[in-house]
Amino acid sequence: MIFKDQKNKIITLIIILSIFLLYFILRHTNNHTALAYITNQGEDTVSVIDLSNKRELKKINVGESPLGVHILSRNKLAVIGNVKSRTLSVIDINSNILLKTIPLNFTPLGITSDTSEDRLFITDWFNNKVAVLSVKKLEVVTTFNVGLTPSGIVFNKTLNYIVISNRDQNTIEIYEGGNYKLVKKITTGLHPFGIHTIGHYVYSANVYDDSISIINLNNFSTQVIRVGMHPYSVVTDKGFAFVTNTQDDSISIVDLNRGKEIEKIAVGENPENLSIDSNDNQLIVTNWGGDSISIIDLKTYKVIKEVKTGLQSRAFGSFIYQ
Repeated sequence: MIFKDQKNKIITLIIILSIFLLYFILRHTNNHTALAYITNQGEDTVSVIDLSNKRELKKINVGESPLGVHILSRNKLAVIGNVKSRTLSVIDINSNILLKTIPLNFTPLGITSDTSEDRLFITDWFNNKVAVLSVKKLEVVTTFNVGLTPSGIVFNKTLNYIVISNRDQNTIEIYEGGNYKLVKKITTGLHPFGIHTIGHYVYSANVYDDSISIINLNNFSTQVIRVGMHPYSVVTDKGFAFVTNTQDDSISIVDLNRGKEIEKIAVGENPENLSIDSNDNQLIVTNWGGDSISIIDLKTYKVIKEVKTGLQSRAFGSFIYQ
């Protein structure tokens, strides 16, 4: 009986140790360093930035005038839109090697994907269309017409909507993610450009109005909040919105519960785009005029480092793999 009890204890101990070992392995496997893929429009490269160590790992040559970027996390691909050469560059995140260059018959600007990462949606700036690209085939399979000069584009996972900002029409358009039918067109401030969506909300940066518009997707009501000069992009995190002000070299912090700007953070020259590194709780800002990124601690709202990248760093879209 005593021997049997000891044997059971040993078996129980082995099971517990195995569970802890499995937990450690899974945690270690999934805990990778966040990487930022920064398009350098002035030198036709992409800088790969290690956001934990805050340094550039590599520069990758891509097409002419890279601007837009979208990370396909499940597929471990970084997709780059090249404005001048009218191509897409596809980068393998595991090796940071250019896998393929996809020719297009239009100028790509904003890029996003559906939840499954089966389809890419790309705004066609000059022809007022959105191209739908099969990720499996890496080719355009269809297009649909939208408003004037479509710029930013995001996919709302909650409602399965494609959301587009039409810069020269001063509108946000919402389309069904499956059949591409127009759901609603909503007036914003002047020249909406960068947009962001989460839950039941859409946020747009209105360049000429020095404001952001917040759209409730349940009832399509709109709230407008003043920010800095010539806002370009917006992102949200934990009840706050962060907005790049391109003409006063700052980031506006907006308290969404109070509905107003509460602080400005000085960053590099001509900040344009931004994204959240949730791994290290950092806000990453691209500085077009400063050829750099600014890294902001989201606990203190202080710039903790400016990392040099390439000439005219932009990264319009979701540029962080984490």
